[in-house]
Amino acid sequence: MKNLLVISVIFAVSFMSCNKEKSTTETSNETVEKITATTGNFPLDSVKVNDSLKIDKNLTVKFQSKILLFPTLKNKTLLDSIYAPKEIRLDEYSKANIAAALDLKMKEFYEEEKNALQDYKPEFAQNWEKNSDMNLVSHRNNFLTVQYTGDGYTGGAHGYYFETYKVFDLQNNKTLQLADILSNQDSALWNPILMANFTQNDGDKGQVEMLLVKEIPLNNNFYFDDKNLYFLYNQYEITAYAAGTVLIKVPLSDIKPLLTDEFIKRQNL
Repeated sequence: MKNLLVISVIFAVSFMSCNKEKSTTETSNETVEKITATTGNFPLDSVKVNDSLKIDKNLTVKFQSKILLFPTLKNKTLLDSIYAPKEIRLDEYSKANIAAALDLKMKEFYEEEKNALQDYKPEFAQNWEKNSDMNLVSHRNNFLTVQYTGDGYTGGAHGYYFETYKVFDLQNNKTLQLADILSNQDSALWNPILMANFTQNDGDKGQVEMLLVKEIPLNNNFYFDDKNLYFLYNQYEITAYAAGTVLIKVPLSDIKPLLTDEFIKRQNL
């Protein structure tokens, strides 16, 4: 087998003892030039929030989030799956309903951090924040790939960050699973493939030196394009926090015998 390569929540909230600093909200049509090639004329919209609140003399909390809307998608089971990573489940996924859900997410965050002051108050000025985004990666062959990211800081030694990918099968109205792509998921087979990519193609990133596991497992944080299958491993999953995220790229041509016939057909491999 060839060597494989490694690439790697608007709600106006006020508290009697708190002062609101700023709040901006918008819904906008998304035109992301860099993904035009893989999305074509697929309609895309979004709801955004960017807000902050001073809840103590030394603490300002900030909230930023973006949620994508897909005007042409109507299947509720599919939409439930698309918005599950954002912890949003609605009877109807209209723009107004999604905006209201985002308002609630922000309100809950502010209340949570206000309650946290009962146990801890910063001795110096700090900004705590919660950010999350939802981005379209691609839409091709009736597969919709969405990236979910989040980061923030609410005290402690360091902040957090996560990155998740989901592929949705618009032809069958479901979330794509690894079993829909791979006919064989034997760890004895896949560990050498994934480990070879990680260890042999680390370059000058230094992630290999922060490896925490002896075997790299397949995970459900994956996506693909016309040439490669990608697996994303978040901080602490296989490496130390300082290594950041690890993205492993596996050429589809190298693993074609391990792919399902249906996937090969859908991807025209």
